[in-house]
Amino acid sequence: MKKIEPRNQISVLVKLKTIVREMFPVAAKRFPFFFPLEALKMLCDILMPFIALFVSPMIIDELIGGRRLRTLFVYAFILILGEALLSVIKEIVSNRLNMYQERLSNFFYMRISEHSMNLDFQLTEDKDALDQLEKANTGMDWYSGGVYGIAEQLFMFMGNAIKIGGFVTVIALHTPILILVILGGVLLNGLFYYKSNQVEVEAFSRSAHSNRMFEYFGWELTDFRYGKDIRLYDASDMLLNKWDGFADRQMSVWMWRAGKQCKYSLGIVLISVIITAFNCFYAALMAIKGVFSLGTFTQIVEAAGGLNNLLQGIIGNVTELIKRSNYAYEYCIFMNYPIALPKGNREVAPGLHKIEFRNVCFSYPGSDSKVLSGVNLTIEKGERVSLVGLNGAGKTTLVKLLCRLYDPTEGTILLDGIDIREYNYDEYIKVFSPVFQDFMLFAFSVNENIAIKEGNELDDLEKERIVQLVRQTGLEDILEKFPQGLESILFKYFDENGVEPSGGEQQKIALARALYKDAPVVILDEPTSALDPIAEYEIYKHFNELIDKKTALYISHRLSSCRFCNHIAVFSDGRIAEYGTHDELMKIANGIYAKMFEAQAQYYR
Repeated sequence: MKKIEPRNQISVLVKLKTIVREMFPVAAKRFPFFFPLEALKMLCDILMPFIALFVSPMIIDELIGGRRLRTLFVYAFILILGEALLSVIKEIVSNRLNMYQERLSNFFYMRISEHSMNLDFQLTEDKDALDQLEKANTGMDWYSGGVYGIAEQLFMFMGNAIKIGGFVTVIALHTPILILVILGGVLLNGLFYYKSNQVEVEAFSRSAHSNRMFEYFGWELTDFRYGKDIRLYDASDMLLNKWDGFADRQMSVWMWRAGKQCKYSLGIVLISVIITAFNCFYAALMAIKGVFSLGTFTQIVEAAGGLNNLLQGIIGNVTELIKRSNYAYEYCIFMNYPIALPKGNREVAPGLHKIEFRNVCFSYPGSDSKVLSGVNLTIEKGERVSLVGLNGAGKTTLVKLLCRLYDPTEGTILLDGIDIREYNYDEYIKVFSPVFQDFMLFAFSVNENIAIKEGNELDDLEKERIVQLVRQTGLEDILEKFPQGLESILFKYFDENGVEPSGGEQQKIALARALYKDAPVVILDEPTSALDPIAEYEIYKHFNELIDKKTALYISHRLSSCRFCNHIAVFSDGRIAEYGTHDELMKIANGIYAKMFEAQAQYYR
């Protein structure tokens, strides 16, 4: 990962250089014809004005001079054919380039999404990281135009610079004073462009957080999954009011921007009018005095107007490049966002593993409150351990630390006697098959949700394995009501015939997915909360058969699951208050586990 300097500590030129170095090669590799087409379009833009600039004066002088019809025809033919040919080529190229705009945008949006999925999990709950993600998305889309928008401005800048050289040469041969006048006006307009650009960049920075919240309330809460709660709790007014509030914040930013930029825009227009009037007046005066011909007069006026527009244009290119680079640089910052967890390179040995927690303490980022404090726990190879305790006692946090979604604030977690931070991260996480209480299923087929593999890539053995797991997790009867069995699409996001599984059915699919991964350590965090006690019993009974010699950690508020475990760790206030077998813990007078077990058992007697 390259080192990316903070946005406020480097120049725009360095930002642009970083963008060109990191984004352009990626775009060129994916779309090899994009940059050659931009270069061809630039060449057409360069040649087109010079045809009229040099041929038109020749036509005018011939009309008031020799009036040779054949010569006039040749000049007109060159002018018309040259401009027509360049216009056709430019139009074809422009149409082709327009096709790349959406494709480039989607390609880099996909790269942002891919990087988001590979970020350390800790960053997915970090406000700064989430704001940076928003800046990367909007900076590459709305504000900079991404690679397409920056490349357009960069090629326009190069083309304008070449054309300026040609116009300056023409004017310098006849009326060099006009160059000074035009240059003075352009420099003044450049100041106005710079000030206007500063306002827009400031507006972008101000709106990142409110824009993210605006999108959340405006779009994510229109998801039909929220429909029941919104209706039954009459939440629509509250949500719309919050959306309006963030919309007002956005609007206030844009109104502030418009008010600040208005005076600069008016100044740019006024100076352009004054310069154009002076150029025409001065060139006409020289023509009347006989300093040059009428054809040369038209050439100078056209060149002066063209030079003024080009200088204004190149200032616009520069300010646009500054603005777009500031925005697109947010993409570079996000794609090089600093890791939250250090990664090692040690390989994980195959087979079962011994897990140790040594004096582990943990506080979530941005909080001083300890969720875990001085936890010591050893889980032997192939052992089944149940983690129990009241909500907020630290059970799920312990599992997250074990899976390296976070690292301990203090203490060490060991796998086979080695600090887990020393292992290759990708290899380490293959050790675990977790089912978290907030697991997610995807709007894919049942097969794909279990195997996490595209359905058309599954071979017969994999499909047979899925069928076996479906039976063992109690899904077989349920799937009979699904129209296409294991090929049925879950949810209705993309398929109107998609099925809506119940909470219990979703849990069983998630359990089948965990077993399909076939990792040496299985973690079940409230995996049966949506099931009835009998279904839960059947699940655990099959799990003991399926897990066989694997290591397993269970978190459940239904203490019947503890019967299947070798040891039980009872959490209280971030510590392990009790540890032992079910029978041992039941013998502890006024013990936490014994009280919890009896409290539940009385409802089943």
